[in-house]
Amino acid sequence: MELNEFLNNIRGKVLIAGIGNPLRGDDAVGSYIVKELSNRKTNAILIDCEEQPERFIEKIIQDQPDTIIFIDAFHMQQEPGSVAFLKEEDLQNIKISNHQTNLKMCIKYIKSRIKSKVLIIGIQPENTDFGKSMSEKVLNTAEILKNFLIHHIIQ
Repeated sequence: MELNEFLNNIRGKVLIAGIGNPLRGDDAVGSYIVKELSNRKTNAILIDCEEQPERFIEKIIQDQPDTIIFIDAFHMQQEPGSVAFLKEEDLQNIKISNHQTNLKMCIKYIKSRIKSKVLIIGIQPENTDFGKSMSEKVLNTAEILKNFLIHHIIQ
């Protein structure tokens, strides 16, 4: 999905859920972005799911957002730090991430309970080895995305 289409799909109350394991290098990117956003005044609901978004399904449903944006590291055979703006149906052809969570099933369950638009921001990791820090490329992308979200979505 192109950036303009992504932005045009965002409406109403927005919930941003970051996914990632803080101990596995670039896999932490989703959690990192949400933590960075939580330091700002925002009208969006922010949830740091770490590597277990299924633990936050009921909170997401209870908050009744109109738009849910998941941010996670995705193996997309792209350059490290590359970004993809995705719809839930785009997940069919992408390996979700290194953690065991089945994001597709989480989204399916959420959508069975509430009528939210679900969007995903995927970032290509460079290194997801245990005990590693985020790579410079992915960290730079995270900063760009954080600023993008501040200026275009969470004002």
